[in-house]
Order: sequence, then structure tokens, then C-alpha cells
Amino acid sequence: MRISSIQAISYSNNKIGNKAANNEKKPNEEARVNQTSLSAYPYGMDLVSRADRKNVSFTADISKTALVLAQQLPVEDRLASIFQILKHGDILLLGKDFNKAQIALKKHLSKLGHAIKKEYFIPDNKIENNYAFIRNSLGDVELLNINDKNLFYITGGKKYYLEPGNSFYVVNNDTVQYANDVLHLKDRPKADLSTSRHIFSRVYDHSEKVQSELAKLNAKTVSSMILQQKGVSKGVTFKDIGGQSKAIAELKNSILFPVKFPDAYTGDDITRGFILYGPAGTGKTELCRALANEAGMTSSYISGASFQSKWVGESEANVRAWFDALKENQPSIGVIDEIDAIASNRSGQDVYGDKLVDQILTCMTDIYNESDDVFILGLTNKYEKLDPAIKRAERFSKHILVGEPDRDGVAEIFKIHTKNRKLDPNMDTDLIVDKMYEAKTVGSDIKYITKLAKEDMMKRLGIYEKMENGTFTDSDMNNAYITQEDFINAINEFKTQHRTSSRKPIGFNKQ
Repeated sequence: MRISSIQAISYSNNKIGNKAANNEKKPNEEARVNQTSLSAYPYGMDLVSRADRKNVSFTADISKTALVLAQQLPVEDRLASIFQILKHGDILLLGKDFNKAQIALKKHLSKLGHAIKKEYFIPDNKIENNYAFIRNSLGDVELLNINDKNLFYITGGKKYYLEPGNSFYVVNNDTVQYANDVLHLKDRPKADLSTSRHIFSRVYDHSEKVQSELAKLNAKTVSSMILQQKGVSKGVTFKDIGGQSKAIAELKNSILFPVKFPDAYTGDDITRGFILYGPAGTGKTELCRALANEAGMTSSYISGASFQSKWVGESEANVRAWFDALKENQPSIGVIDEIDAIASNRSGQDVYGDKLVDQILTCMTDIYNESDDVFILGLTNKYEKLDPAIKRAERFSKHILVGEPDRDGVAEIFKIHTKNRKLDPNMDTDLIVDKMYEAKTVGSDIKYITKLAKEDMMKRLGIYEKMENGTFTDSDMNNAYITQEDFINAINEFKTQHRTSSRKPIGFNKQ
């Protein structure tokens, strides 16, 4: 099982790549002689990027004599020397042949959590298999198993296995075993090999190409997520939403009127960030759509989880790109559904999640500082999980409850969803509303019950049977009325489907 870099494992200060304060340098005459000898060879000084890897030939650029001499250095020292300069986004490969190492790596890239910006390769004729090392975002070195079978590593006196494609932290004095290969890892070489790295290793820098591709991918990702509506569209308005008169009034006073009557708000510090919270199905998304239609503004709706990317740094880039698009098309409204997915309490354990929250806060601060005519609405039914910094002033300042409807609200919603339905004139509407209120329904529930009632009517009148037999005509619907009994059956069916557990209906705390 891959252990993610955000699941930090606490080790002592002798992690590979970190300088240990208590690690004194001990002179090593033999190592110094090897280093001096290697430095005397003017081989492989063209430490440059190669776009065409297929044409790479070590014997063409590095003298066989120098390479043989370099391989006399313990492989652990050569690895440790590269560990000292390995960065997040780099990958270090060890094996006999570069192309074979690339093939092995390609087979196991699915779990690699970042784009490869630079590759180092250490050739060694004594190594029978291929090995890969990366540095994670926390600065630790990880071993990535790019072989086809489990490899074993010994750490702290205990032996573990690592499945193909997975990675694990490695520290000083760890041992890696695979087939006949045995590698004893260390955090630094016996001698300083920095001036000889160009002889025993090669580097392939893909940074420029990767950055270009990431920019294209980010643009494509954000474009696919954004649903923009310019101008007034024929869609839902505030009149189509029932049971939320207080929330509608808040949105009108805080957003709609400042947009329509800007002179009345000259010099005012207008609120730009809002949180709409409440149980699922109460109409938060519909309120935002209605607001955009009423205001005639550019709108962009996105799910919070859509910002997230497995590539380090791309989630933050997605957030920036989304905010930039809103600023370019202002006045505009941005809606982040399920904002709790990306703005939950920062614990310090989830490094990537914390950075995403920081990016949102930065973008919101910029909107206020630059007085952009942009309004951001975050929707959630997990209000208590939001990070406190998200909810503070000058960020998402105003919090609007979109709660469960009272009895009058249920009646209003019922009227909206049945206005285009043919109802039996003898139906006791008050009785139906009472039963739905007793069932603690919200807007989406009432809409669903109305659909179930029509289905019950069509079963009762044999409409579905006629459709099945091919005898249905349009005239069969002329006298098709939804009756009181149809609604009672629909309410009972709804309660059977959604109210069978002992758990209270979502959002309700009443006894």
C-alpha cells in the first residue's frame, strides 16, 4: 500500500537528504584519492538536457575508463550524492541501462503523485534490476518499486515488502533487497562527490516541457469545470423557490441590489463572500441560479471537489484560474458547491489541503483589496467543518441559513411544484401539505413526491399498460388528474424509501 507523503512518519534527523547536525565529517584518504582521480578526467562535462532519449549513449559522451572508474565508487555513495541535490519533482533511477530503466518506470507511473520534471540516472553494471527514488513534498526521500515483484527493505531492524508501483520513505542505514541486489542506503557519501556527479550520473531536464504541458492541462481542466451563463437566461428565478423568503431577502439586499443600483452603495464596503448553509435539498443551488438570472451576471458554478488534482500544485492553480476567469468577466457570481470538500478545518496534517485553503483565502483577499465586482458563494451542509479563517470577515463574511421549511414554506413549495400539474379539484390540499410537513420534507423531497404522485396516477389509469401495448393516445391524458389518494400513496412510498431508518431526516433536530 502506498503511504502518501501527507501521512508523515516521524523519524530522527538522519533522513536522507537532510543534514544531520550530529554527523561529523570523517576524513577518508581513499575516498579523497578517488574523488581527485575522477575530477581529473574531463569527461561528460556536457551536463545538458536530451530531448531524444533514444539517441543517448553513455559510451559516446563519457569515456569507458572514466565510467569504469566511477563505478568503483560504492553505489550507496553515488546514490547518497544525488540524494543531496534531489528535489521534489525529480526522480533518480539506478540500473544497467537507461532505456530499460525507463521502460520499467513507465509500467509503474499510475501512483506517482507528481509530474517528472528532471531525471537522474546512475548506470551500474553490477546492478541486475532497476530502482527509482523520489523526494516527496515534505522533503523526504521515497523508494518507488518499479520492478514486477515485491522488493524488500529493512528499516529499524524490521523487514518489510514493497509492492510494485508503491513507494515508502527511506532513511539512513535502510537496506533494499531485490533478487540478488542488495543496497545499503545512507544519507551522505563518505567523501564529497559533487564535482564528480557528471561522471557517474546523467541528468535529463524536462522542466520547461512539463511546465508547458501542465499549463495546458490546467487550462483544459478549468474550462471543462466552468459553466458560464452570460446575460439573463430563461431559467429559475426567486419566484420559483419556496420556503426561503429570509434567504432570498438576504441575497437581494447583499448582491442583487448593489449590482442593479450601484449609486446607492457608493463608498460602501460591499460584502463579496457568502456561505449558504443548511440541510441537503433545501434549495441552496437553486437560489444561486436564481440570483444569477435575476442579476443578469456572468456566473460560474463548480463543485469544490473538482478543484482537487493529484498533481502537486495543480489544485491551487485550478483555484487561481477559476477566480481569474471571474475577475475577467466581472460583474460575476462564482458558486462553489460543497465548499467543505476543499475548505475544511486545517489540521496541519493535510499539507495539500491546507495549501488549498490558503489559496482560496488569498484569492478572496485579492477580491476585497482590488474592489472587484465579483461575488463568491460557498454552499455546504457541513458548516461546522469549515475552517474558521474561511468564515471570518473580509473572506466569506455573510452566512445565510437555507434551512428546512416551516408549514407555510411546505405549502409554498408544494404550490410551485404542482402549478403545471392537473390536480383533482376535490383534493384536500391542506391535508397533503400537513402530511408532507409531518414527514419533515424539504424542497427536493416535495418535488420528488409530486413526481411519484403522477406515476401513481398513471398506474391507476392504466396509462403505462397502454404504452406497453401500443394503444396509448394523447387523449388518454385529457382527463388524467392527480388525486388526493395518489399523493397519499406517494408520501407513504417516500417515507418507506427515505424514512425507514431510526436516523432523523437530514437537517432536522426536532423530536
